[in-house]
Amino acid sequence: MNQKKPNILLIQTDQQSAETLALYGNPLVRTPHLERLADSGVLFEYAFCNYPACSPSRSSMMTGRYASTIRVHANHMLIDPRETTLPQVLKEAGYQTALIGKNHAFPKETLERVFDHIVLGEHGHLVDGYRDDPEVIAAHQWAMDHCWRSPLGHGTNPAPFRKCGTYLLGEEALEYLEHGRNPDQPFFLWLSFPDPHTPYQVPEPYSSLYRPEDVPMPPRDDLRTKPERQMVMHLMDAMDRADDEVIRRVRAIHYGMIRFIDDTIGRVMDKLEERGWTEDTVILFLSDHGDSMGAHGLIQKHNCFYDSFTRVPLIVSWPGNGLEGERCPHLVELVDVMPTILELAGCTTPYGVQGKSFAPYIMGEPYKPREFVVVESGEDGEPMRVDDIDARPDSPFDESCFVWCAYREAWLGKGKSIRTAEWKYNMYTNGDGELYHLTEDPH
Repeated sequence: MNQKKPNILLIQTDQQSAETLALYGNPLVRTPHLERLADSGVLFEYAFCNYPACSPSRSSMMTGRYASTIRVHANHMLIDPRETTLPQVLKEAGYQTALIGKNHAFPKETLERVFDHIVLGEHGHLVDGYRDDPEVIAAHQWAMDHCWRSPLGHGTNPAPFRKCGTYLLGEEALEYLEHGRNPDQPFFLWLSFPDPHTPYQVPEPYSSLYRPEDVPMPPRDDLRTKPERQMVMHLMDAMDRADDEVIRRVRAIHYGMIRFIDDTIGRVMDKLEERGWTEDTVILFLSDHGDSMGAHGLIQKHNCFYDSFTRVPLIVSWPGNGLEGERCPHLVELVDVMPTILELAGCTTPYGVQGKSFAPYIMGEPYKPREFVVVESGEDGEPMRVDDIDARPDSPFDESCFVWCAYREAWLGKGKSIRTAEWKYNMYTNGDGELYHLTEDPH
């Protein structure tokens, strides 16, 4: 086993469920570079976020503590500066820390304190260092004008792919690895892609990679026996007015965005191999939460607990220092990422971390897995009912009504989900509840 501190490359996508990859059973979406990563490490078949929205999920992951513990229970909240975070611990242990891409976890003062190198990117295509490039501005403006304001807005961005955010973030990662890092320190790089989150758009050649008619349709649900909040979600995004053809087109674009990310990850992996750093680097790939992509008549993320929202991809690779080509059947949570990275880096896990390190499993050592995972969601308040709706989109492309999950009202009504390998129980503070036998009803 390698005795020196490994480099850590944490690659994160935004709003990508596990089922979007052939590695997790998708019949269409091949990602050769992620498949190469899985061949050199461990793919976790049942990894779950701890909150199905960006900031609470990322904040939980970066602190190893549940959203209710750190009191980040909505997308407009960020990590309290008094919390101890993953990059902070690594920096204090001698790592050079870097963030390239989307943040949505750290307030500005904390961000600048715990990261040595920062290049921010946002939804659309604006990336630090390229914000004045006319072609980048045009790519971003097209995305905002055509695919941002309506629930199912989607399309082919006419920009060259080298002027789009995913590619540019890859360029910044390569620049950091080649010239920005201190060779006398191990690095921690959080490469955080804002895609395949909305806006659902991607340039060629990725836009045409998948034919809508080949795209599998997700599981259906009439929602009549579900908590009423789910029918509200369905109606407020005009999903009752979206036919199969529209859903297939949106999913095809989403898949193209994922392949674009995969090609960018491949460039970064090639750089590590070129420089001879592969065996000195732990690479993790994961997402912060899922996107229903039409499953159960819902789109994007919402205040409920389907696996399409909560089950995320997770691959961990450290070639030559752990298991290779392994598929782990055990349950893990994103709060487990912090203590796992710290154990692999030889650092002490801070007091108060609630996650459970799965580093022993990666290293082929004795490991006692979790018996269940916990997912939280929602804010205090009474969830909206169907009778409360007084305005909603006329169609999935109505730009007068932004996607419902962006409204604070959409997240009123706290809930928790406890999931084992066989059962899932969802309970809500207003008295609603759901119990599923997953071996009989896997969706």
